[in-house]
Amino acid sequence: ARLAAAGAVLNLAVDDECKDVIRAFDGIGKLVPLLGAGLPVTLRAVTAMTLTNMGAQEASAQAILAAGGVNALIQCLGKPTDDVLQEKAASALWNLSALDAVKSTIRKAGGIPFLLSIFEFSSFVPAIENGLGTLLSLAETQENRFAISQAGAINLLIHLLESEHACVVEKAAGVIWNLSHEETVQHSVRQLGGLRPLVELLSSDCAMIRFNAVGAFPLLTEQEDNVHEVYEMDIIAPLVTLLGTESNVLLLQNAAQTLGNIAEGNAVHQQAVAEVSGLRRFVEVLTTWAPAGAPGEDPEAMRNWANVQELLAKVCFAVWLVCQKNEANQLIFNESGGVQALIRVLPETNEETLLEMAAGAVCAICEGNETIKDRVREEGGLEYLIALLGHSCDSVKLNAAKALCHLSENDENRIIIRELGGLERLRP
Repeated sequence: ARLAAAGAVLNLAVDDECKDVIRAFDGIGKLVPLLGAGLPVTLRAVTAMTLTNMGAQEASAQAILAAGGVNALIQCLGKPTDDVLQEKAASALWNLSALDAVKSTIRKAGGIPFLLSIFEFSSFVPAIENGLGTLLSLAETQENRFAISQAGAINLLIHLLESEHACVVEKAAGVIWNLSHEETVQHSVRQLGGLRPLVELLSSDCAMIRFNAVGAFPLLTEQEDNVHEVYEMDIIAPLVTLLGTESNVLLLQNAAQTLGNIAEGNAVHQQAVAEVSGLRRFVEVLTTWAPAGAPGEDPEAMRNWANVQELLAKVCFAVWLVCQKNEANQLIFNESGGVQALIRVLPETNEETLLEMAAGAVCAICEGNETIKDRVREEGGLEYLIALLGHSCDSVKLNAAKALCHLSENDENRIIIRELGGLERLRP
């Protein structure tokens, strides 16, 4: 009878109004005890499924937490259990972990080792996938990232990157991405052999696997040792390929930022980016995504605009570091239409981080290069840079001033800059 009743509640708990009624009649308080270890596994699994549905609603998730449901679901991951109960309990925890309070409760209740035990001892893909989904959510907070890595997760996650199941690989890469916000994890991934499988996943046929794999690399390449290792693994070519084949703005951001990190201060790495047409790809992205103007009032349009601004900023960052003190790359970038592309993102209507990076990139490409100094003038770049000297952001003003200082070493540029009042504004 209890199983039939739990099944009936499960069917009802898909509608928000029904969830409100179930909660109002203390249905959650009556469901949570049905997760008890002494009860039949099938009954516990149906109850966990019901709590999965209920937990998609914030008010019900709060009620499940208050009723001790999180702790009870964690216990369902350990013995006595089976594949289906683990799957359903992990699914419920995944939904509930959208709440910050649940994220901390799972950690404090010892839930992380239970989740990791699924990866270590189970071969049931739905249970592994739901466990990874929960871990992905938990790893959004620093305290949980430390707890997850200290519990030995990195080695298990790296092993899961070799799974034949795309859903497992995708989520394992996503968890590594979230964990890689911590410096200790950045080192652990290298030390445990995780860099190579992540590099290989950049060429996966699965879009979400590529998305999660490339997402980890801006963080992983904050460490010089990691930069050297991934360079030896030929990471540059697949990253440049992604710039030419992908349309996801966030993926493009992460590919560009990683290339900038790898190129920074290293002439060999700078040359490697150029040799696989990386500079031409930067120009293509800048040209394709350059905005026609400021966004309207529509919230969705404003979010999209902000994401594109960040993409353009990260491409400018990469151009800056790939061309800095490298005359050959400066010329390749110029010949690929790079000067025109950079000038297109210099209008003051753009976001300040983009303007800071674009002005910095102009500074890097024209330093010591007379050809590019002429081209910046011919393409109307001087006027935009002088206008940026009046920007409210100090970093934008500083980079614009540095670029104009290099440009004013050219006689014709200096005359124009003086006529436009730029020299007076450059004086301290």
